[in-house]
Amino acid sequence: MHELTCPACGSPSQYNFRDFVMMCPFCSASFRLDIETGRKELFGDHYIIPNTIDPVRLKEHVTEWLKRLHHKPGLAEKEFVILDIRGTSIPFWIVSLEIHTVWKGVIQRSKRATDAKLGADYLTESGTFRRAYRWAVNARSNICENWGMARLHEPKEPVNVVWDGFPLDSTYSRGRLTPEAEGEKSAYERREFFEFKYANGLPILGCQIQEDEALRRAKTHVEWYHYNIAQMHADYLMDCRHEFDIAGMQLIHMPFWHATYAYRPANFLRHFYRTVEKHVIIEGINGGILKGELGIIHRDKVQINAVVTGGAAILFFLLGAVWTPMFFLVALFFGVVSGLSAYTAMIKLEERKRHVNHVTPAASNAKMKAQDL
Repeated sequence: MHELTCPACGSPSQYNFRDFVMMCPFCSASFRLDIETGRKELFGDHYIIPNTIDPVRLKEHVTEWLKRLHHKPGLAEKEFVILDIRGTSIPFWIVSLEIHTVWKGVIQRSKRATDAKLGADYLTESGTFRRAYRWAVNARSNICENWGMARLHEPKEPVNVVWDGFPLDSTYSRGRLTPEAEGEKSAYERREFFEFKYANGLPILGCQIQEDEALRRAKTHVEWYHYNIAQMHADYLMDCRHEFDIAGMQLIHMPFWHATYAYRPANFLRHFYRTVEKHVIIEGINGGILKGELGIIHRDKVQINAVVTGGAAILFFLLGAVWTPMFFLVALFFGVVSGLSAYTAMIKLEERKRHVNHVTPAASNAKMKAQDL
């Protein structure tokens, strides 16, 4: 930390030189510092989306979301316990851009061609599509410092998201539990010129990424996204080109809340279920659920089924030994079911590990270079 005077009000304060944009705690002025020359330049394109959610209201939103997911809503408050609620105002570079994509590929005929030449069953197709975005890029150097922020984009197309940016308008407005009011402003339209008071008590993180890097990442994210969309139109994609029109960039602090909860069944299954912390991300305007982990998933149910049927197999095996051999058949049935359930749970666990450990080719190359060094 280093002491600097604000170029707007002249008040001295402590600043972190890792931050690309300094924020005066007295007048909320934003400025950039040239470390070599000591020159300070006021930064005008800095906004904040006001936080309108408090922890009490947020707990009600999370509880209501859990009730809607539970097969018995009346038991939700007994089986789910909110462990922790934290809010943060995170900086994002919002890149307003338009992208025009041209693709070319081959698709397979619905009917086999009479021509016997190689490749006659495929036709060459091409197409174009254009989209406009307000693309959000995390302005922190570590995009994983907050749970779930690295994969907030959930596109309507069935594509695998391997980028951390997201379209602001569609992402930040989803997950609402109440219908949107007519004429209600979007998150982008609610932005105000940056002032600490609009955070309403949330800690404000500093901006650590410069504009040029944010612009490069935004273009890379959108290119990957559109390449995946183009692949949906062809069996074999031969060419895919993009043209960008950048309208502008703004730095916007956006409110996010992170809730942690635990699930513990109220019935006898609590003896077989290991309590695990689950996470939920909520936007700080209307309390919309942006991302959440289910209390109990299919793999958990399969594991419980393996334990219960395994215990039943042992019980009926003992009954067959002391009473009648007919129970051996029942024990064999439950043993087979338990074994299949355990095998399925192991497969699901391996798939999850592969998904978590999945890295893009660029990240893999970076890890290899780091190992070489």
